[in-house]
Amino acid sequence: MKIKKPDYYSPSTINLFVRDKSKFIMKLANIDSFEGNSSTIRGESIEYGLARKIAYGTDYKTTLKNVVNQFDSLHFGTKIPKDEKYKKEKNNLKGYLDQILPTYNMIEDEFIGTQTKISLELKDVSVPLLGYVDFEFSNHIRDLKTTKSIPSNIPHSIKRQLAIYSKATGKDAWVDFVSPKKTTSIKIDNVEDTISEVTAICKGIDKLLSISDDARELSNIFYPNLDSWEWDKETINNAKQLWSVK
Repeated sequence: MKIKKPDYYSPSTINLFVRDKSKFIMKLANIDSFEGNSSTIRGESIEYGLARKIAYGTDYKTTLKNVVNQFDSLHFGTKIPKDEKYKKEKNNLKGYLDQILPTYNMIEDEFIGTQTKISLELKDVSVPLLGYVDFEFSNHIRDLKTTKSIPSNIPHSIKRQLAIYSKATGKDAWVDFVSPKKTTSIKIDNVEDTISEVTAICKGIDKLLSISDDARELSNIFYPNLDSWEWDKETINNAKQLWSVK
């Protein structure tokens, strides 16, 4: 089972390598079928409506409608079930939107665009880093994270993602954590230190992929955590075949 080395590393690829190397191997082998869940697509839905609010000045009713329609659209054609979790997340969309709108309504910086592409080359890393910024303004960038509760500290995965964006654009980066009850905005600091961390991780990816292009050979180095929420039934079955789990 051959794997193809990526032409670039994305923040999600880098963070997956840190979080779950077995799943990283499966993704490169194209046998990872996980499509997310209702929680993972709520953020995309809020971003969609918020971007159109900023760009086109849509009113509140239209903005909320855009969010809800996008939520339904992202479910369509996937294996994500329309279960109780789906209904709960859909009902909570208004709360997330109500919390984040005041923050973005106060931004005076000129809006450049949403999902703007960035590229960054790091010394001694074999491929460039590519990513997409949620919201880019003239003098800063922002990334939106929807969550049930606001974290007390910025997770390292988010620091890495935003440091890459900040380094690539030369702009200050902010992360907006929004729950149905609260919004907290935090500026990303120590960007250069985090970029050094990202560089070390990318070198680790390069090293792993230099060992072999055979997923079965690489699977001998790690063992999968089949209890992870990121593993759906099909992915677990694929993993069991790759790792010969009975």
